[in-house]
Amino acid sequence: MSREAAHALRAVRAIRRARAEGSSRGDVVYAVYAGVMVAAIVGVPIVRAVVLYLAEPAASAVLVDVGPTVSGTVFALACAAFVALGGVRGPALLSPFLLFAVAGGGHPRRRTLLGPVVRSVLALAVAGAGLALLPALAVAGVGDATVGGALVFAGAGALVGVVCGGCWLLGQRVTAAVRAWTVVGVVATWAAWVAVPGIGGVLPWGWFASLFPVGGGEVGAADAALGWGALSGLGVLAAAALAVTPMLLDGLRGPELLSQAQRWQTAGTLAFTGDLAMAMGEFRAVPRRGRRLAAIGGGGLALMFARRDLVGSLRTPARFALACAGCVGFGLLITVAVGASGPGVWIAACAAAIVGFLALGVWSDGFRHVAEVASAPPLYGVSTLRLLGLHAVLPVVGGVVFSGVGVGVGGVVLGGALGGVGGGVGVEPSWSALVAAVLCVLLLVLVRVYDSAKGPLPLTLMAPVPTPAGDASALVVAAWQADAVILSGVVVGVTVVSVAGGVGGGVLVAVGLGVVVGWMARARVLAV
Repeated sequence: MSREAAHALRAVRAIRRARAEGSSRGDVVYAVYAGVMVAAIVGVPIVRAVVLYLAEPAASAVLVDVGPTVSGTVFALACAAFVALGGVRGPALLSPFLLFAVAGGGHPRRRTLLGPVVRSVLALAVAGAGLALLPALAVAGVGDATVGGALVFAGAGALVGVVCGGCWLLGQRVTAAVRAWTVVGVVATWAAWVAVPGIGGVLPWGWFASLFPVGGGEVGAADAALGWGALSGLGVLAAAALAVTPMLLDGLRGPELLSQAQRWQTAGTLAFTGDLAMAMGEFRAVPRRGRRLAAIGGGGLALMFARRDLVGSLRTPARFALACAGCVGFGLLITVAVGASGPGVWIAACAAAIVGFLALGVWSDGFRHVAEVASAPPLYGVSTLRLLGLHAVLPVVGGVVFSGVGVGVGGVVLGGALGGVGGGVGVEPSWSALVAAVLCVLLLVLVRVYDSAKGPLPLTLMAPVPTPAGDASALVVAAWQADAVILSGVVVGVTVVSVAGGVGGGVLVAVGLGVVVGWMARARVLAV
């Protein structure tokens, strides 16, 4: 060991010793106590409500029908998402100072960076087991599965979490091109699993889907053998992910590690001060592709602006692909919400609102440009409101097209189950879902316009708000930061519920909501 490496190692140990001395045993006990109390007060009621809803006859019937397909799909898309996430924030991450100390020391990274990776993989394993156990217990509670099957599925969920951790570290290690091709390969194998019958026996998505606990009767010897084979396959895959972890850690490059650490430290500081917009801007992809695509062309203003915005989004292909996938997922969730009943409508509608709001943000960069130039004199005789309308062409067209694709996918995959829940109305839920998706896209575009002119956090909101329970200023800041997301959940939820009760009434309700949100957006934009 060189003298510089030994000095760096002593410095890191001194820092860790100082941190350990700074946090007393009482602080650790209090942190554990606070975490347990928060989980008991907030988490347990939410989990109980979800399990009770899934245990209802209509919901459990849908869960039994689509549970295996959804489980395999979630596994595949999670692997692809974690590979992509590795390029932004990998599991092997330390503060810039510690990273500089250990990376410049000469020690193998399999030793210096193993701690955060182990913690991340353990967290994903626990999360995977919990998310798998939730629907499994609901199915077992109505007698459609055994408790043993539910526990086996939870164990498979833990193995899936370990595999996702390996994909996360792989995405941090490889280059951008390899990362993109890996994501494409995972999505392609998932599409093959969905389209080709009988191929699930050789794909991990099929292994996990086959372990979904359905059927409350006795399990035959052949089915038991297939189940243990699928569980063994997932175990081998998780073991392989753990085995290659040291090699992946040693291959991590110092500049990329330091860049990620500095970016996340800056984003954390901005988020702590309440500037979430600037914090999210730290992770916005830099345009590096499509420089030869002409952004300016002929045609009217609407076509010219649509082409300009489309070319701008294509110059960040990953963001464009996420926008398309997000809008497809939005349409799929709208289909689920229209065909559900009870609290499931609001759960699916709120999930769709969040996904759609985030997906449309990729095509809404023009709105932010309008907000920046709103106080300047209008260029070429185009007013601010007309400029907003011109920039709205791409998000409206893209959102409607890809959400319509999502509704079609939902009608094919979930058509039978939703038709049964909807009282045997046949193809009507698909048309209702299509109308609801189109209306919700238009409303979410208005919400995006409203959010684009938000501006920085007012300093008056940072003032203390004394209450009997303590200072509530953090809640005020959180509500101000999440106002667009909350508004999205309200307008999408109300629209979906109204369309499910009748298409005509739903259209009238959506028009009323559009007038209100449009007035709010107009007032905020003109006040800039």
